[in-house]
Amino acid sequence: MKRFRVVVVVAAAVAAGAALVSGCGVNVASQLGSNEQLRTQVFDAIVANKTLASGMVDKLMASDSTRIAIVDKMLANDNVAKQVIVRIATNPDALDLVMETAVQDSAMRGHVMTLFKGMQMASKK
Repeated sequence: MKRFRVVVVVAAAVAAGAALVSGCGVNVASQLGSNEQLRTQVFDAIVANKTLASGMVDKLMASDSTRIAIVDKMLANDNVAKQVIVRIATNPDALDLVMETAVQDSAMRGHVMTLFKGMQMASKK
């Protein structure tokens, strides 16, 4: 009789666990896509936590397609674009990378040289 009770208790526990898991088996990605309130709560939680925000940026930057989308989105916002450009302009390594990339194209190389010549002429005045 005791053995039967143990089996019933274990079976009930397994059933309860299965019910919990099936209730939690909601696809989070589809919920984020379709539930604006949940999406807002998740985004707000990420924004409020620097560790979560940094982790999200790492995830977004890990893929070529999302990286390009993020950079395009940043450059489309004037305030953000200015902040990014100021950060690049005040970081010698970043500026070197931009200049190195720009002069690989002949048309851009000519443009860069024109800018340098203009700066030289302006500094002589």
